[in-house]
Amino acid sequence: MTTREKRMLAGCVAVLMVSGTTILAKEFLDRRFVVETKIAGLESQLKESQAWLADRAFQEKRRDWLEKAMPSTDSLVKAQGLLLEDMQNSLLDLGVKIERTTLNDATSTPHYREVTVNMSMRGDQAIILEWLAGLQSPEYFQIIKNLEIDPDSKSKEKLPQVEVSLTVARWFKPA
Repeated sequence: MTTREKRMLAGCVAVLMVSGTTILAKEFLDRRFVVETKIAGLESQLKESQAWLADRAFQEKRRDWLEKAMPSTDSLVKAQGLLLEDMQNSLLDLGVKIERTTLNDATSTPHYREVTVNMSMRGDQAIILEWLAGLQSPEYFQIIKNLEIDPDSKSKEKLPQVEVSLTVARWFKPA
């Protein structure tokens, strides 16, 4: 083999070595990126799990309270009727005018069953706001899912009047 052939062979071997090293380095870096991403996800999951574990006593207390305190019902239709009746009676006792009520379909999840009622009403602002403040409470397992309050521009009353549309839900133990 001549010197020139030896140099060309050495050059080819060098190009092959550089190309192979580049391909292997890229493969290594790609795999490293994937592994680092997985590690970051697992570290995040570990922190979250440790937080839940540290909060375990509180969560167990909450679960026990829910099992004892959350109401149960045999019929979601009856429960929805009772929710509507309770709300109507309390509003009528306060002198609030109920303009419209609608019942929504009941929903069930693995953790609770829910009945909802939509209402529109008109009345004294202070009375309605006080009623709304007492409506949502953990003891009743009720929440206000949607609330719209607008000043009643048609009213000729001296005290401020409001028009309110809301959706109230009550939760029950799962079946």
